[in-house]
Amino acid sequence: MAAVATVSGPFRLDWEELPPPVRDIMAHRAGGADAAHEFVRHVDLAALAPRIAAPLLVVDGDQDVIPGVTNGEPLARLAPHGTCLSVPHGDHLLGNARPDWLPHLSDHLTHTLTGTSA
Repeated sequence: MAAVATVSGPFRLDWEELPPPVRDIMAHRAGGADAAHEFVRHVDLAALAPRIAAPLLVVDGDQDVIPGVTNGEPLARLAPHGTCLSVPHGDHLLGNARPDWLPHLSDHLTHTLTGTSA
């Protein structure tokens, strides 16, 4: 893998702290509460982050705050070539702030994949 980027991805999930609507959606998609709880237990990138060798850009919106979800800043900090772009007014998936992060993502991929500046 030559380049990696994540947008509004969780670093860690905590089942007990997740809001009931989020747990309900996860249970529905996973086929039940037990399966969802087991899935959430495995969402912790602390051990994986140091092994990400490719340049990594983590994009998060500061307004994307869901209890029980640790956003991506620790992933960028723990990855050897990680960078975090925090968009102050960005919501979940940063749909309200595309002009403020898409050019950065494009530049990251262009530079990483071609070695040139965008």
